[in-house]
Amino acid sequence: MTLMEILVAVSVSAIVLGAAWPWLWAAGSAARRVDGRAQAATAAAFAARSLATDVELSIALLQPPAGRTPADCVYLLHRHPGAAPETVLVVWDPVRRVLWRKTSGTYLADHVEAFSLEYFGADGHVLGQVDFDDPEWPDSVARLRISIGVRSSAGTQTDVRDVALRR
Repeated sequence: MTLMEILVAVSVSAIVLGAAWPWLWAAGSAARRVDGRAQAATAAAFAARSLATDVELSIALLQPPAGRTPADCVYLLHRHPGAAPETVLVVWDPVRRVLWRKTSGTYLADHVEAFSLEYFGADGHVLGQVDFDDPEWPDSVARLRISIGVRSSAGTQTDVRDVALRR
């Protein structure tokens, strides 16, 4: 090979790679968006599934602790054979955008942009104007609709679950 042939080969290679660079950059960007959406959808599904499992295992829905409302938390009572009853508190912190279970260090999901709970009565209708200060309101709930939205760089992915309460 002569020096001239090598220079021509390098020049042709540089032109081909230069032309391919924008396509490679766009493909990488698209892959990052798809990956972000998939991670957000997985996080939302995991958190919704975990909370739905907690609701299914509960024997009672409890009045939220002081400073919390039924709009941003679920307070449940679990009973395990041979063990003392256990309370499970799942809370959404909109400031830190975290959904946590029992303690602030036990995250179900982070980057949670939206969290909502709808309470349904035995007749299947949404419990509208419920007096959440009334200690008897949890007894009127037969089903919960859990909606969790997790944000990624490509947008918010939402998972919705309907769960019946055991009585």
